[in-house]
Amino acid sequence: MLRLIVLLSSLVTFMLNAEVAITDATIRLLPPGVPNTAAYFSLQNSSDKKLTLIGATAGFATKAEIHNHVMVNNMMSMQQQSEVVIESGKKVQFAPGGLHIMLFGLTHPLQAGQSLTISLQTKEGKVIDVIANVARPAAHSHH
Repeated sequence: MLRLIVLLSSLVTFMLNAEVAITDATIRLLPPGVPNTAAYFSLQNSSDKKLTLIGATAGFATKAEIHNHVMVNNMMSMQQQSEVVIESGKKVQFAPGGLHIMLFGLTHPLQAGQSLTISLQTKEGKVIDVIANVARPAAHSHH
């Protein structure tokens, strides 16, 4: 029943944001007591206009931010991004080692298989809901 609800929620989100498709949305499951984690997904902009992400919120975290891994002084570090532009017809991957949503101050422990919503805010005034499944990180994860 839960999977049916998640599927229907995903379809409603897709219909509301027909010009934006979110796929492979995952929140990284970390050991109990770890207060922060990251979310990953693919975002396809099928509209005829660019889309600019400027922020994120999540009801299960005290703060959500758009981050990217960048090389600074020959050292890889994470930096908050004030915006991410997705050009018309383009796809952007939020993945370990690159762009991702950092989720700070988890308000409750996450469980594998759980579905949670992250809301992305755009400069254009839209809110894009991402329904993500909580999953253990792959063995090759860089985050």
